[in-house]
Amino acid sequence: MKKKKRPEKKRIINVAMSLVLIIFAFYAVFTLVNQQVEISERKEQLKELNDEIVIQEVKNDEIKQVYELEDAENDAYIERVAREEFDYSKQGERVFINIAGD
Repeated sequence: MKKKKRPEKKRIINVAMSLVLIIFAFYAVFTLVNQQVEISERKEQLKELNDEIVIQEVKNDEIKQVYELEDAENDAYIERVAREEFDYSKQGERVFINIAGD
């Protein structure tokens, strides 16, 4: 009887070890896939931030140029910004709005 129990115990231990290894393998694969997804998301965020940096640098360069302009040129710049960014208009000027959104 003792001889039968030993092979049975070995079989149970082998099955248990196999299950542990399979579970570990699934966990490792899941973790690697999850990390790859996170890496790609972070790369996309980095790209967006770099794009924002480039845009801000262009704006900064434009502001530096304004400081170097003479008064007449500076007034023209202020007028352009007021029209484009804040939708201002001159007194008595008619402004037409495209309601179609095009």
